[in-house]
Amino acid sequence: MPNPSDHLANERTFLAWIRTGIALIGFGFVIAKFVLFISLLKSSKSSVTSTSISSSVIYGEIMIILGAATIIYGLYLYLSYERELEKGIFKSKKMENMIFSIIIIIFAIILSFLLLI
Repeated sequence: MPNPSDHLANERTFLAWIRTGIALIGFGFVIAKFVLFISLLKSSKSSVTSTSISSSVIYGEIMIILGAATIIYGLYLYLSYERELEKGIFKSKKMENMIFSIIIIIFAIILSFLLLI
């Protein structure tokens, strides 16, 4: 029989994934609206080009997608660990974690190069 503290620890970890995803989504909204906010502060629409607005929105949308992917991955891990706890087994998720980390790193590298353009 699984220990209740194991289930609670799994739930706390899941909630950490949720918080991280929400933070990424919130940051994505900030990025998407940042150029519009700056243009309102300057009260000059000519100072903000449509290119900077569209690129800001694209970067923001990517962050929102990464936030949603983080939440989905956290849900996958939570459900997977719950099934394993019920069966009384534990399988390491090294490969899944490595793949998820590599995807996030690739997105970060692509975004950093896009910012240089």
